Amino acid sequence: MLHTVRQFSTSNIKRMSFTYSESVNKLNSLQTNAALLDQLRKAGPRMNQYSLPEMRHYFKRIGYEPKDFDHLQIIHVTGTKGKGSTSALTQSILRHFPTDRPLRTGLFTSPHLVAVRERIRINGEPISEELFAKYSEDVWTRLENTKDQHVIFGQEFMTADDPKKAIRDQRAQPDKPIYFRYLTLLALHAFVQEKVDVAILEVGVGGEYDSTNIIEKPIVCGITALGLDHVSVLGNTIDQIAWHKSGIIKQNRPVVCFDQPPEAMEVVKQRAADKNAALEIIYPSQIADLKDIDIGLAGVHQCYNSLTAVALAKKWLEECRGIQFDKNQPIPEGFREGLKKVVWPGRGQRLPIVNTKYASKVTSDKDMTWYLDGAHTMESLGVCTEWFKDVAQKDGNESDANDVSRILVFNCTNGRDGPRLLSTISQLQTSATKFDHVVFTTNVTFREGYTTDNTNNTVSIADALAMQTMLADSWSEQVPGFGKENIHVVGSIEEAVDWTVNFAKNATSKKIQVLTTGSLILVGNTLTVLGMPSQ
Repeated sequence: MLHTVRQFSTSNIKRMSFTYSESVNKLNSLQTNAALLDQLRKAGPRMNQYSLPEMRHYFKRIGYEPKDFDHLQIIHVTGTKGKGSTSALTQSILRHFPTDRPLRTGLFTSPHLVAVRERIRINGEPISEELFAKYSEDVWTRLENTKDQHVIFGQEFMTADDPKKAIRDQRAQPDKPIYFRYLTLLALHAFVQEKVDVAILEVGVGGEYDSTNIIEKPIVCGITALGLDHVSVLGNTIDQIAWHKSGIIKQNRPVVCFDQPPEAMEVVKQRAADKNAALEIIYPSQIADLKDIDIGLAGVHQCYNSLTAVALAKKWLEECRGIQFDKNQPIPEGFREGLKKVVWPGRGQRLPIVNTKYASKVTSDKDMTWYLDGAHTMESLGVCTEWFKDVAQKDGNESDANDVSRILVFNCTNGRDGPRLLSTISQLQTSATKFDHVVFTTNVTFREGYTTDNTNNTVSIADALAMQTMLADSWSEQVPGFGKENIHVVGSIEEAVDWTVNFAKNATSKKIQVLTTGSLILVGNTLTVLGMPSQ
C-alpha cells in the first residue's frame, strides 16, 4: 500500500529558512510562564475533555488527520516509571533485529537532556539540527497561515470572568499549541516525512488526555510500572492514575502491561476488557528469562523494562512482519543485540571527570565521577539509591573508606513532594555509602541563565530557590547531626558543579563520587555544564 508523504509549502513570500536556534526560540515562546501556571493551578485541574479535540484541530491545521499516522505502525507507551527506558529498549530491539533491510525507527520521548532535538530520534539518533529546523518551519508556517481557522474549544461554557479564559488570552501565542503539544505535531510530521517503518511514542503525562493519544490504530500499547506522580493533574490515588494511563488502550488493539498493585491492575484489566483489547501481563518473576542476557542499562528495574520491551517488539514483529517466535524461547536470539546496544543517557549513567570539560581542573591523582540518574518518584529514587549504593561501593572497593568522599546534588521540581522524595535518598546515611556533603540547586543551567535548548519559563527563580531551601531544611531534620556547614544551596547547576570540582581539588581524599538525581532536567543541565554534546 502506498502512502503519500505531504510536501509542505511554507509561503508565497520568499524568506530565509529557519535556523535551529530560531526554531528552538519559537518553541520556547510556547511555554506557559510561571505566573500563568500558578494561576492555572489555582483555577483547577488542567486535563479536560477538550484536550484531544484541540490536538486533532491543530493536526488538521497542519494538514493531517489522525488516520494519516496509521501507516507509521505505532507503538504507544505510558507509565509512571520506565516508560522512556522501555521506549528506548523497544526501539533498539527493533532497529537491531536481523532483517533484509534494517528497520527505520522513529522515537519520540521527553524530556530532553542537552538538546531539544533529542526528543525526536531517527534510528536511535537525535534528529539533526537542519531537519529539526526544516520540519519546525513546516509546522510553524502552517499554523501561522491558518490562524483564521483557530477554534477555542469549550468557550461556550466559559463565563467572562472564567480564570481559564483570562489565562488563555494572556498566552504569547494563543492560536498555537503549548510546548509539548507542538513537539507532538513536529515529531509525527517528521516521522511521516522521514518514512519510518515504526514510530515509538512515549506519552507525556497520563494517557487519556495526552497529546499523543490522538492516534487511533497503534499496533500495540505498553504500560510500564505505575506509581504516584503528577497527582495534581492525574489524581492522588493509584487507581485514578491507572485510569488515566490505561486511556491509551485502543479498540481491538493488544496491550502489554507490567504487573501493578491490585487496585491499579483491576482498572487496567477493566479498561482493556471495555475495548476488547488482548492484555498481556508481565510479571517480575519473568526476570529469570533474562539470565545470560546482556542489557545496556543498569539496574534490576531495567530488567523489568526490558521484559516489557521484548513483549512489545514481539507483538510488532508478529503483526507487521509476520514473524513467528518460538514460544519456548522467551528472549528471541535476534533481540540480544538490541538489548545489549541500547543507549539511554541520564539513567544509571557514570561519567568520569576525565571525559568532561573539567578534566584539567583536578590533578591526575584524583578520581572524580558523576553518577547521574533522572529518578523523580519515590519508587525510581528507591531504585536509584540501590544502584548508587552498589556501584559506588564497587568503584571504591580498592580505596580505604576514609579515602572516598561522596556528595549528593539534588533537585526537586515544583509540584512534587520534595521532602518525601528526599527521604528515600537520606536513608543512605545509615549505610556505608553515606554522603559527606549535600548540594541543593535550582534547574537553571548557568549563572547567567539557561541555554536556548533548556530554557524554562514555567518556574520562577524565586520559587525554585525556595524549594531548594526547604529541601536543605528537610535534610537537616531527616539526618540529625549532619553538619549545617556541609549543606549547600546554590542558584544554578554551574555553581553546583563548580562547588563539587573545587571540593575535589582541595580534598584530601583521592576518590570523589557525586550522585546527581531528583530530576531529569537536573541531569540534562548537568551534562550541559560538563560540556557534553547532545545525548
